[in-house]
Amino acid sequence: MPIPRDEPLLAELWSRFKTGDEKAFDQLAELRYRLLFNYATRFTKNRDFIKDCIQDLFLELWERRAHLTDTPYVTIYLIKSLRNNLLRQLRQEKALGETDEWDQETFADETTIEQELIAAELLSEQAQTIRRAIEQLPARQQEVIFLKFYEGLSNEEISQVMDIERQTVANFIYRALNQMKHLLPLLPFILLFCLNVA
Repeated sequence: MPIPRDEPLLAELWSRFKTGDEKAFDQLAELRYRLLFNYATRFTKNRDFIKDCIQDLFLELWERRAHLTDTPYVTIYLIKSLRNNLLRQLRQEKALGETDEWDQETFADETTIEQELIAAELLSEQAQTIRRAIEQLPARQQEVIFLKFYEGLSNEEISQVMDIERQTVANFIYRALNQMKHLLPLLPFILLFCLNVA
């Protein structure tokens, strides 16, 4: 699963929106809204909160458009920006005692990353086994696996999104697969797939 094929189009829309092109801005938001929403569900199951965070992100981008730099990787920029906003707001709410649903060690959403992986790479009867294995992973390993297999990002791109070293990404993937080994008879297949797309 490579980086989205429409990335060059997004880069063009990004440049146009920076000059005040509202249509380009609207198209950009439309093309990446679903991806951003799916990514945010790794942190919270509150759909209204996610929608507000995404809306705030695009409002901030519009207000700061004249000061933004060009980027050939708009998807990574958007994911990273949303991640920072989500974490900041969730920490603020937790500090104020307004939410107790978010935990650094777990993801609350019911949607699991292996659904996409199974559809593309594994037999459907393995779904429950994979679900249980992934749910046992620490939060940051789950996030790396989500970005790797669900969003199709490379290790380098994941390191940019999460602000960690590329080797740390590889370590997280290795540890996740190693931890899942005893539950997954098809782990060697998954590992081969992972190495092929690294």
